[in-house]
Amino acid sequence: MNNIKRNTLRAVFALIALLSANTLLAAGSDLNVSVDRGWGLLLGDKLTAKADLTTLKQPLDKESLPLIDKRYGNWLYLKGLEQTEQQLIFHYLVVNVPTKNTEVKTPKFEVKLKDQQWVTIASTYISIGPSIAIEPGMPPLTPKSDVTPPLVDTQSQQQQLKIITAVFLIALLVLAIWHFAWKTKHRQPFDQAVHDLSRLQFHTVTADESARVLHNAFNQTAGTVMVYKQLDALFEQHVWLLPLKDRIEQFYQESEQHFFARDTQKGPDIDSVRTLAKACRSKEKLA
Repeated sequence: MNNIKRNTLRAVFALIALLSANTLLAAGSDLNVSVDRGWGLLLGDKLTAKADLTTLKQPLDKESLPLIDKRYGNWLYLKGLEQTEQQLIFHYLVVNVPTKNTEVKTPKFEVKLKDQQWVTIASTYISIGPSIAIEPGMPPLTPKSDVTPPLVDTQSQQQQLKIITAVFLIALLVLAIWHFAWKTKHRQPFDQAVHDLSRLQFHTVTADESARVLHNAFNQTAGTVMVYKQLDALFEQHVWLLPLKDRIEQFYQESEQHFFARDTQKGPDIDSVRTLAKACRSKEKLA
C-alpha cells in the first residue's frame, strides 16, 4: 500500500514538473515583433516588421523561414525577408484594405531552431484604412458618370460606308458595260483578235480556233473574205501591213495547207498565230 502511495506521489510530482516546464517554454517561445508604422497604412504602403532574436540560444533554421513573394492573410504580401544576428526583418506590402479603419494583426509564424525546437514569431497589431474615407451613414459608392466609356456615334460612318459601297458598285457596273459592250463594239479587228485569243488561253485551244480568229480579223480589215491570192490587194489597200508581208503570207500558206490539203493534222502554230495577231494590232494602232 505504501508503495502505491509513493508511486502515485511520484507521478503527480512528475506531471507537475512537466506542466511547469511546458509553461516556462511556452512563455519564452514567442519572439517579440515591432513594426516601423502601426497606423495610417493604406493600399500600396510598405510595412517593416522586426522580430527580436536576442533571446534565442540557438540560431534559426533557414529552411523553416516563411516563403517570400506570397500573400499572408487578407491584407499583407511578404516581399522580402532579411536575417541578422539580432533581428529577423519582414518587408510587407499592403495589398488590400477594408471599407473602414480596421485594426488587424501581422502574420504569426512558427519557425524551427537548429536544435529542432520550435519558436513562435508573434503577431502585432496595425491599423489599416480604406482608400476612400467613408463616414457612417454614407450611401454606397458609385462610379462617377465620366467613368462610363463614351459611346461613339457610328451613324455617320455607316452612312459614309453606304455611299462608298454604292459608288463602288456603280463604278463596277460602268466598267463592266464599257469592257463587255462599248469597248467590244469599238475594238479594231486585230485588237479584237488578240482579245479573243487571250480568252482562248483559259481552255484547250486548237489550231483551227486560233487560225479562224486571225482570219476573221483579216477579213474585217479587207471588208471581204481573204484568200492567199488576194493578199496583194490587201497590202495595197492597207500599206501598214507591208512590214509583216512575209509572215502574213506564211500564215495563209500554212492555213491553206491545213484546211484544204489532204493532211489536215498540220496547221498554223498557235503561238505563231498569237504573235502575228499582236504584231498586226501594233501596226493597226499606228495606222
